[in-house]
Amino acid sequence: MFDQAQGLRALAHQTRSDQAGVGEALKDAAACNASEDAIQAVVGQPPVGMARVIAVTSGKGGVGKTNFSSNMALALAESGKRVIAVDADLGLANLHVILGINPQYSLEHVMRGERTLQEALTIAAPGLYVIGGASGMAELADLDSIRRENFIKSLHTLDNLADTVLIDTGAGLSRNVLSFLCAVEEVIIVTTPEPTALTDAYATIKVVSRENRNATLMLVVNMANTPEEARAVSERLSAITKRFLGIELIPIGSIPQDPAVSRSVRAGRPFLQYQPASPASQSIRKIAGTLYRTPHQSSGSESGGMGGLLQRMQRLLSFRAQAGTR
Repeated sequence: MFDQAQGLRALAHQTRSDQAGVGEALKDAAACNASEDAIQAVVGQPPVGMARVIAVTSGKGGVGKTNFSSNMALALAESGKRVIAVDADLGLANLHVILGINPQYSLEHVMRGERTLQEALTIAAPGLYVIGGASGMAELADLDSIRRENFIKSLHTLDNLADTVLIDTGAGLSRNVLSFLCAVEEVIIVTTPEPTALTDAYATIKVVSRENRNATLMLVVNMANTPEEARAVSERLSAITKRFLGIELIPIGSIPQDPAVSRSVRAGRPFLQYQPASPASQSIRKIAGTLYRTPHQSSGSESGGMGGLLQRMQRLLSFRAQAGTR
């Protein structure tokens, strides 16, 4: 009998077999000043649209998730999208390190009413803003109704500032990670061809598909030795996901093993800026293009964008808090 465990073992075995056989800085002062003026002009105004909110996650650490998130955010901004990257990895909040910036405030300061939204936004490049480690998000359910309403209203203004909000979550399935993955409408799972990474990626897909049935789940294979290896991994994981979970996993691309990636980390710059013509940079741009060709079905004007995300998180966290007191 071909069961789920057997399928994963076959996937890992086949993977082992396969394994055997922006040069110039983008921080232009004039562009950044113009961006700051734009922030001040729209913050506090009623939202006029809905940002596309996407969470990036992985089953385990060490697969390059945050490196992917930071360079993907840059690639989307490079293509003309207005992007806000949110660092929601509480264990290893280092999105800002890869982007080479130092945010002074985080989303937690906004939640507590200590800082305004524009004070929490840090400009990383033209068209790209970053909100540092949102370690207070799990405390959303503990706010009184007035502060919670004001906080959600302030986050709703991000729909004016961005076409895309990219949330870099932690690895694994902690309470904080799940609070995002169960509330967003789109999730990108980053994995490598390593057997343990694939097994953990499948576990993440299984939990998210059960807890957030309406989410669109996408897959990126990082550190692939060859395009053929990446394609084989995507096809096998997609097939197992469809067979045992009954859902469609959408592969949106892969990133090859590339020495430019480790060199860029040591240089303190994203590889898209450090070596814009490298294989990894070319791949991330291709994935960014594929992402925006992937059909996106919003759940509606009242529950889409950042406003919808925060409302769903608030309901989820409140429900769990109430369940914990019973």
